[in-house]
Amino acid sequence: MAGAYIGMCMVVGAFALETRGRVSSRSTLYLASMAGGQILLGARAYDTGEWPFAFLSIIWAGVALLAIAKPRVDE
Repeated sequence: MAGAYIGMCMVVGAFALETRGRVSSRSTLYLASMAGGQILLGARAYDTGEWPFAFLSIIWAGVALLAIAKPRVDE
């Protein structure tokens, strides 16, 4: 369960920093925090059988990891 709390802090922390203009939503720090946090939250959701949230977490983490691996051309 500690992993879920860590994941939650990663996601909320990244979002808070982004909304305050401290990091860009395209930065590796932001995207890695979102991906890592969602992986941890998704593992907890899978473990407890919360399938819609587990599926959402997989998609969210996948999009973030894809953005890290293949940045936009205009950057």
